[in-house]
Amino acid sequence: MKKSADYPLAQRLAKAFAVGSSLALLPVAAAVAQTLPPGLAAPGSADVQEVVRQALSTNPEVRAALNGLNAAGHDVGVARGNYLPSIDVAAGIGREDREGDGRGSYDTDFAELRLTQMIYDGFATRSEVERLDRAQLVRYYELLGASENVALEATRAYLDVSRYRELVRLAQDNYADHLRVFNQIEDRVRSGAGRGVDLEQISGRLALAESNLMTEASNLHDVTSRYQRIVGQLPAENLAPAPQLDGRLPPSVSEAVDLAFQGNPDFHAAIENIEAARAEQAGTRAGFQPRLDLRGRTGTDNNESGYDGFGRRDRHSIELVASMNLYRGGSDLASFRAASDRVEQAIDQRDLACTNVRQTTQIAYNDTQRLREQIRYLNEHRQSIDRVRGAYQQQFDIGERTLLDVLDSENEYFEASRAFTNAQYDIALADARTLAAMGQLMPTLGVMRDDMPTLAELGSDGVALDPSVLCPVEGPSGFTLADFTGGISAPPPTRAPDVTLSADALFAVNSAELGPDARQELNELAQQIRNLTDLERVFIAGHADSTGTDAINDPLSQRRADSVAEYLVSQGVDRELIETRGYGSHQPVASNDSVEGRRQNRRVEVTLERVGENLDMTSTQAWPNATHEPSSQAGQPSVTDAWADSQPVASVYGELEATVWSANQEVIEVEQGTYLQVVALSDSERAQSLGSQLSETLAKPTRLVSTTGLHRVQLGPIGHPDEVTALQGELERLGYADSYVVQG
Repeated sequence: MKKSADYPLAQRLAKAFAVGSSLALLPVAAAVAQTLPPGLAAPGSADVQEVVRQALSTNPEVRAALNGLNAAGHDVGVARGNYLPSIDVAAGIGREDREGDGRGSYDTDFAELRLTQMIYDGFATRSEVERLDRAQLVRYYELLGASENVALEATRAYLDVSRYRELVRLAQDNYADHLRVFNQIEDRVRSGAGRGVDLEQISGRLALAESNLMTEASNLHDVTSRYQRIVGQLPAENLAPAPQLDGRLPPSVSEAVDLAFQGNPDFHAAIENIEAARAEQAGTRAGFQPRLDLRGRTGTDNNESGYDGFGRRDRHSIELVASMNLYRGGSDLASFRAASDRVEQAIDQRDLACTNVRQTTQIAYNDTQRLREQIRYLNEHRQSIDRVRGAYQQQFDIGERTLLDVLDSENEYFEASRAFTNAQYDIALADARTLAAMGQLMPTLGVMRDDMPTLAELGSDGVALDPSVLCPVEGPSGFTLADFTGGISAPPPTRAPDVTLSADALFAVNSAELGPDARQELNELAQQIRNLTDLERVFIAGHADSTGTDAINDPLSQRRADSVAEYLVSQGVDRELIETRGYGSHQPVASNDSVEGRRQNRRVEVTLERVGENLDMTSTQAWPNATHEPSSQAGQPSVTDAWADSQPVASVYGELEATVWSANQEVIEVEQGTYLQVVALSDSERAQSLGSQLSETLAKPTRLVSTTGLHRVQLGPIGHPDEVTALQGELERLGYADSYVVQG
């Protein structure tokens, strides 16, 4: 065992990662200085504002939205052209022939200038201009929405790259710690001071640390690829910390939702789309209106050698032309109905956008609040585990902790650090998500495309919000941890008693007076109690079996607990520390159907509660007249006392069902008197059978008293106290030494 051994597998695992990792991660030292492999970063530095500005300038989504806005502006110009006159020129030359005039063919030419001015078209042009103006505003808000979305995604990508670079660093530190322990264990095993199983264990944990590192490196690769897609280039090698954005957050979620209604561009685009649909609906009414145009024409034509012989002449005209469609197959009505449905569709889309904005804002704002509360607990956990792992390492070095303890503490600290780091970046991202939902992320970061027009340049004052059509601001209320823990209280701890004393060894049957053998056992317990310096309470509980009634068992168990308490006080135990309780037969630890089980249930338990334990000793209800302080005296009733003082069973249980047998198995009338209770069983058939056997063997009637799930076999009635002693002797000979007197 002490001889030096070779462990090629563990060494291969360690060396393979240190020098041959596919991601070329740096060599691990005690303090890991992070560098990034080629292809995961570009030289230089960057901050989040610079990254967002770059994304807005190069991202195809933003460029496409900008081109859509520009095209919408040109569409407005197309529609406005219908207000202006249309001027056309036409000229032609040819050869003409008129049949029947005998002149044959001749040359002809003409030149003409025509002007057409729309006077009235049923407001079709005005409606179209209005529709396209609104459509241009829709495209504008869509551009703002795309820009806010790209700004958020760029911020997310920036934070994720920073996040996973930090997580890779944590995984490298975790790997370094495992590699350090691996080297220590390997040296111990080679020197003969360590166990081979420890090296196998740390080899497996080292492989897990390598797997964790590769997982984080893979995540870093993925978020770097997403960063490149959004921003257009690899992230810089040095990324500045993200700015604090919480200063721009409103104080409540309802205010955040209200600000989102006022500033969210997607919601405003949905509102403007309604107006565009209404303008389209108005335009379809033009099909039911007449059209009036002013037309003018001037020109010249020549039919020299032609049919009229006049040659070239000029012609001029101006006219007002009215026209109206009388029937177009119902297409005008269908167009109006389709436009009306598109208005309703736009209204539904606005309502959907409203609820989406509300939900997005509520969730993002709630995250900003809850994560800030959660990170305090995560930090406390991380710091606590950091202290524990340091202590475990020191204890392991001196042999007080196992290797498994050390490795578990290292893994738990790694997971705690990951959770804390993730929470830090989640908070920054939640702030950005909330501002983006409010349409305020770009203004907060101070970035905007240089070619982004303003609403004033588009001739608009912005969206006028109608409170009557907005979805309600109210939503799920915020909460804190206290809201979910206020009604929760952990029950006081409970545990097994320190000492369990057999009642048969301490007391005689039906007695609460300590026997000689009990005093020696209690002397040792008293000495143990006196030696304790951090004792808060001594709890003494008396227990009985189910042979007797509760009227006897409950006070007897209390008197026995008091007897133990009084003796401990006489041996120097502080009376103020002692509390007693009698539980009767209500807390059995074994079945009462056997002699051994009943013996185990007759017991006295002593629990030594130390300072700070706060044990719960009241989980089981005591009998109604229990005394919690030890009584001054504890006596033993004689058989004659029990004969005179025992209460009828009916005083505790009320109406009883009793059946009495004689020796010849005949049922006889139940008599009130004195009985010996032999045993209480849960099986009625067994109880009946036992009663019959006892009645036949002892030539004495027996009765069965059934109540509360127990069936008590009782011998009697007994005519004289002296007969009790003789019957108890016979019962003890038969194996029933626990019989006692009852009245009823």
